Amino acid sequence: MSDSMRSQAIVAPAAGDWIRLGHEEGIGDVVAEVLPRRTAIVRRDPAEDVVEQVLVTNVDVVGVVAAVDRPRNVARLERFLVLAADSGAEPVIVLTKVDLGLDDQWRELGALVPDVPVLHTSAVTGIGIDDVAALIAEDRTLVLLGESGSGKSSLVNTLVGEDVQATKEVRAGDAKGRHTTTARELVVIPGGGVLIDTPGIRGVGLWDAEPALERVFADIAQLGEQCRFSDCSHRVEPGCAVRQAVDAGHLDGWRLDRYLRLRAELDEQAEQREQRRRKARGRRRR
Repeated sequence: MSDSMRSQAIVAPAAGDWIRLGHEEGIGDVVAEVLPRRTAIVRRDPAEDVVEQVLVTNVDVVGVVAAVDRPRNVARLERFLVLAADSGAEPVIVLTKVDLGLDDQWRELGALVPDVPVLHTSAVTGIGIDDVAALIAEDRTLVLLGESGSGKSSLVNTLVGEDVQATKEVRAGDAKGRHTTTARELVVIPGGGVLIDTPGIRGVGLWDAEPALERVFADIAQLGEQCRFSDCSHRVEPGCAVRQAVDAGHLDGWRLDRYLRLRAELDEQAEQREQRRRKARGRRRR
């Protein structure tokens, strides 16, 4: 087998992929090649040790879905946004169930995630549905990411105009839901456009996403350019412009803490991957 054929063989198809079919005697049609991907949503595989997992490919827009009947979790939303930014697609936040009312924490979300559009929607009243449909006009593809029970499947059904995805009631105590979508599913929208619904995602481990982290936290990255030291950790160094902005009230300290935690996670992951490479080189030499 040639090197090019071997590299193709190890690429498993993911939702959204275009493939070239081949035929093998006694087996039938097989995937001969996964065609090059325009975009790809990749996370750290929660079931493996320092391994990437491709969730969805070839999407134009990543809709991070959150239900307003749950407490706001900005840290989780930022993780999803880094995942989206790393994919090469356009990120957007889609708030669902706004017919139940918006409290102040959700109204202020736009200020906490600058440069990311926030859409307010309701599958019950139809609020914001046209805004979501506009994201996939001209045959674009939108993937919906979020926790189970956040309203992704109801949103899909509303956009399609019929019940194509099963839905379940969430628990009254904590507004949590069980998985109703069990696999990533591609749905064609009447009039053009494609939706990919995904099962509720609990593990949002990032994978090799340093540039995307800097884009999502662009305000901190820009301040960091003014620090005295180019490798400033924004923790204890003198002349840290980021810490000065926090002390002056120009930057939210909690946002900086969330950024530092994500950066530490990626730094640790990079070190683990380098250790694996060193071990692999040692085995090959032996």
